[in-house]
Amino acid sequence: MSEAPRSSMRPRTVPVGDVSLAAAEYPGEGPPVVLLHGIGSRGVSWWPVIDGLTPFFHLYVLDLRGHGDSSTPAAGYDGADYVGDLEQALDGLGLERPRIIGHSLGALVTLAWASLHPARAAALVLEDPPLRTVPRTLELFDEWIALAAMPPAAVAAIYQKRYPAWSAEERARRAASITGTAPAVFQEARARAERTLRQQGEHLVSLSRRLPPTLLVSGDVTAGGLLAPADADLFAATVPRAEVVQFPGAGHSLHRELPDEFLAAVVPFLQAAG
Repeated sequence: MSEAPRSSMRPRTVPVGDVSLAAAEYPGEGPPVVLLHGIGSRGVSWWPVIDGLTPFFHLYVLDLRGHGDSSTPAAGYDGADYVGDLEQALDGLGLERPRIIGHSLGALVTLAWASLHPARAAALVLEDPPLRTVPRTLELFDEWIALAAMPPAAVAAIYQKRYPAWSAEERARRAASITGTAPAVFQEARARAERTLRQQGEHLVSLSRRLPPTLLVSGDVTAGGLLAPADADLFAATVPRAEVVQFPGAGHSLHRELPDEFLAAVVPFLQAAG
């Protein structure tokens, strides 16, 4: 999808401590839903599913710190920083028990936040979160760091070869997102992943035992997905109120690649939860 959503949008700015987060509010029918994007992205990455969500929910789409139109401090991109931002943003927006959809980094932030505040959200959707740090993670960070340092036009040309099905507008939008991300976002995350690997890794399923109703949606690791099937199975076995939906042949960004299928899984779950 290359066009902006047809749903009306109201820009918001949410102060969170020393920084401020940009938010796009899409007034819709039903309870509030907060959407958190992945690393090197921004809120517009959710455009393919906005119009499919607003008939059922009132949406708040955040740009994480260091991304999009939010503040870009020189440092301060630890998981705890993102989690603190989410907590303060919910307070600032006056949201008591929202449903939260997080993709990739946004899913990890959602998972970590909900493990600290298990009663604060009505339900969660975690889209292809990398629950385990593996050597390939460092390669991905190196690639993203290199792309973020390029001119946007050069990145768009790379995306044209890599994603020929994307429209020119989508490639330009994605290139603007990654090149506009604060360099420290990637640098601090890579250093953290390197430390984790030296310590024989970590598995974030351990955070999830007290979660509210949670839907885990995952892609296919052979097509670029970052959640291993064994980790999805472990999540389902560990989290008492979890549901897992896997999309064979799909990559990491399910809401972009398969928006109709993504909505078909997510909307009924969020309607029933809470």
